[in-house]
Amino acid sequence: MKHILITGASPGGIGFHCALRLKEQGYRVVGTVRSREDAEALASKGVPSIHMEMSDYASIDSGFNNAMTLLDNRIDVVFQNAGFGQAGFVEDLPVEAFEEQFKVNVFGLHHLNTLVIPFMHQQGEGRIVIHSSVLGFVGMACRGAYVASKYALEGMVLSMRVEMKDSGIEFCLLNTGPVESKFRANALKALLKHVDVEHSVNKDRYNEIVLPRLNKPDYESAGNYPQEYVFNALEHAINARKPKANYYITPPTKALYWLEKLLPKRQLDRLLRVVDR
Repeated sequence: MKHILITGASPGGIGFHCALRLKEQGYRVVGTVRSREDAEALASKGVPSIHMEMSDYASIDSGFNNAMTLLDNRIDVVFQNAGFGQAGFVEDLPVEAFEEQFKVNVFGLHHLNTLVIPFMHQQGEGRIVIHSSVLGFVGMACRGAYVASKYALEGMVLSMRVEMKDSGIEFCLLNTGPVESKFRANALKALLKHVDVEHSVNKDRYNEIVLPRLNKPDYESAGNYPQEYVFNALEHAINARKPKANYYITPPTKALYWLEKLLPKRQLDRLLRVVDR
């Protein structure tokens, strides 16, 4: 029975869905949450949780210690799922927005990895599965900070694979596309926190394209795919003898993977402008 830690396991999100599905299959699972209500929601489904703020290294330290107690000091898999998307055109975003984006999506994730990896070295094996994105290999408008954070993760994992070859520790990236979650609601909060839409040179683009899209719940969007798509990839990453380095999840992600390789950059840019409307 594998012992698994999942970050970002709040109700309605991909981590919550995956935690419940893994629990159903007999794995020992602990999820990280940020509120008592979220902890109670997981507990009601039989999944224990610990509090962890990915922007706070001390919280990561204490949360990890608590998680290891619940996991009897063994961790076979960590699913690094926690994160958010800072929306906003790059020219409108202050440095603080990029700092917050990287603090959660990259630096907090890395800090947790530095706690997990010594245990996996002692065990002689382990798997670190990181939730990346289609935006880890293509860029789209009004998502520059998020794109930058995902590109950073992709690069970090490339180096770690080389550095830790033959360690018994495997690294997998889940490049998801449009999947049902609370991503848009959280992106909207981040946008309004850092961007003065009314005084932006991009005001019309925000009002005509960005805000209508972010105000529409993910589950109402016909183009979004069920969270089970992510779970199926995660399950393979956990159990396969030779897991994939990257899992390209949902048909749009797979299509863009090939288009990015085949199309000239300027042609790809034109395509991404069209599909983003």
